[in-house]
Amino acid sequence: MRLRTLPAAALLAVAATVPLAGAAFAQDRDCADFATQEEAQAALLPGDPERLDADGDGVACENHAYPGAAPTGSDDDTTQVSATPVGGVEAGGGPAEMLPVALGALAAGGVGAFAARRMVGARRG
Repeated sequence: MRLRTLPAAALLAVAATVPLAGAAFAQDRDCADFATQEEAQAALLPGDPERLDADGDGVACENHAYPGAAPTGSDDDTTQVSATPVGGVEAGGGPAEMLPVALGALAAGGVGAFAARRMVGARRG
């Protein structure tokens, strides 16, 4: 009966962390995943983790051919910024988003340590 404790604890630890596995990772999108350049621009994040801004000028998917629209790229720098930003920028991806993963890993380690201790105690006694 005690030999089943360790596999059961390991299974419980894995089952507890699987729902949290995708919580901190965003999907990687390409220019073709957006219907318009405006949607791609709205999705452009600081640091461009999805590589939507190929030339690094702050305009997302400017050379992608969207149906019914002309490419928005131009050599005129005055069209790059249409409004002055006000307030802070939500960056995301910080420590708060990693909290569920860290708690899951901590719980898994605790369950594993408890099961290992019980196994050692069962063999001694």
